[in-house]
Amino acid sequence: MALPGARHGAFVRMFGSAIVVQALLSATNFIVGLILIRRTTNVDYGYYVLVTATALLVTGLQNAYIQPPLVIRMTPATREQRAELIGGIWRGQRRILAIVAGLAALLVVLLGASGMVTTDLALLGLSSVFALSAALFRDFFRTVLLSYRRSTDVLKADVCYGGLLLLLVPLATLTPLPAMAAVAGVGVAAVAGGILLARALWLHEPWNRAGPMRMLRELAPLGTWSALGSATHWSFSQGYNYVVAGTLDVAAVAALAATRLLMMPVNLLSGGIGSLMMATATSWLHAHGSRELFRRLLLIACGLGALASIYFFAIWWLRDLIFWRLMHKQFAQSGLMVAAWSAVFLVMIFRDQLNFVPGASGLHRRLMGVTAAAAVVSLVAGYVAIRQLGALGAPLGVLLGELCNLAGIICLSVLEMRRRRD
Repeated sequence: MALPGARHGAFVRMFGSAIVVQALLSATNFIVGLILIRRTTNVDYGYYVLVTATALLVTGLQNAYIQPPLVIRMTPATREQRAELIGGIWRGQRRILAIVAGLAALLVVLLGASGMVTTDLALLGLSSVFALSAALFRDFFRTVLLSYRRSTDVLKADVCYGGLLLLLVPLATLTPLPAMAAVAGVGVAAVAGGILLARALWLHEPWNRAGPMRMLRELAPLGTWSALGSATHWSFSQGYNYVVAGTLDVAAVAALAATRLLMMPVNLLSGGIGSLMMATATSWLHAHGSRELFRRLLLIACGLGALASIYFFAIWWLRDLIFWRLMHKQFAQSGLMVAAWSAVFLVMIFRDQLNFVPGASGLHRRLMGVTAAAAVVSLVAGYVAIRQLGALGAPLGVLLGELCNLAGIICLSVLEMRRRRD
């Protein structure tokens, strides 16, 4: 039996690796965004943001559909059962991806050939199909490795992914179509990272290449509700970009993205831990009960929130220097937008952590309902605010949605603790 100190040391190393992974991705995305802000027009950067927001949607859907039921089924499974499970899921995912990507590419070609969209937009569309497909490929193996808690393997692949992004995106800004080239660069980096992740998983525990594709369907009872919850949450955490683009213009998306980019280091705190928390929260729930799980997650959220608050104040204080000297841009209402995004991300820290109480308890259908209600409130309020206040209305709508979502998560957690009475 492992000694308590050894177990705690392994726990710290595991989360340390996860934080390093998230730090790498956050730093890479920040530098890439900064390069595009400085070297391209607001319209080009706006298109890049819209594509990457879509990538967050599709990878979030895949992750939400696969990871919760995968972790639950992997925990009691034998090595052979895990190999069949992962192999079957991968076969099914690969077939669906090939069909959907092929149809999407065909649609873009037809729209370009008919003149319904310009040649530049058609090329951007094809580049986006490639990048989104590559992101799903990379995210699948990333999700499985994180389910095994192999964060060190993920880190090695993410170093390659980040390095390629930092090489390809600056080159993209030198081309006549920087948005299209940058999106294509994201796709190339994702393919390279995905290959390394797949190799790491194969070396750790090979999957059954002939695994039954029904495995993907068998995840549906739990995975569908989890995926719907992810989609509804994306609708107000990222969907505001499309509301702004439709209500104002694509250039206005750049202002929102630039101010939100300053919040990127907060993902180092919350996102890095969150990438491994599903498996950890499930273990804590079985070992200690829902009350102790809630207490631990709340303590983690309070600690992260305190650190984030210090950072938010520093960013607000230095905002003029950052926009003028670092980004070479000046946006209207920048101070108010920084403050609004700071409030959004502070609430998100608590939502990200406490979400694992009902999530580990299998309450994905109820979570989806809570998130859907919050999304409706957020989008409606955001649309009204955007019409009245301009781009500033977007983070205000997101903030209201996040507060509603957090309140619903706390209510679900309290009800679950009362039901279990542990």
